[in-house]
Amino acid sequence: VAARAEVLTRAEGREIVLQNGLVRRVFRIAPDAATVSLERLSTSEEFVRAAGPEALLTIDGAAHPVGGLLGQPNRAFLRPEWLDAMTADPKAFRYVGHTVGATAPRLPWKRTAGDAERPWPPPGVSLTLRFDAPAAGPAGVSVDVHYELYDGLPAISKWLTVRNGGSRPVRLERCVAERIAVVEPESIVEGAERWR
Repeated sequence: VAARAEVLTRAEGREIVLQNGLVRRVFRIAPDAATVSLERLSTSEEFVRAAGPEALLTIDGAAHPVGGLLGQPNRAFLRPEWLDAMTADPKAFRYVGHTVGATAPRLPWKRTAGDAERPWPPPGVSLTLRFDAPAAGPAGVSVDVHYELYDGLPAISKWLTVRNGGSRPVRLERCVAERIAVVEPESIVEGAERWR
């Protein structure tokens, strides 16, 4: 397979790159974790226009971003030179590390006729970003943000694991696993006969 999935580090260890020759997702991990690029490699089309948290949680009535960066001067586009001046959100769950591995089967798959040769799970790589609660957040709560990228497919899987290692119960009221500020394919202020 020409488009093998891989995880790389760059920018002196301040960025993690998840790519497979078809798509590339770049995470800035210092001073906190945030997606700073999502690109279709065949066309060099960049989708991200603003850095934001990797997830949003509402725990016991309080909203908590998971990672993210503050201080982008213009949220209509994101310049790489701005990243060094951006800061971590003190209210956000903070990035504490990551692990890289192979894809794993998350559900059983009963093979049918014609599927005997298909690999399960689909080959690729996994990346897990780990976050701990902020000082003023829910004590003992941690979040793992999981990504899988597959060989030969322009598809990224994402899910969250929220753990309560604290001494008291907490209520997870809302969870947003993905919200990316992306560039509009077109923006028309007059009437349009058709939209892209």
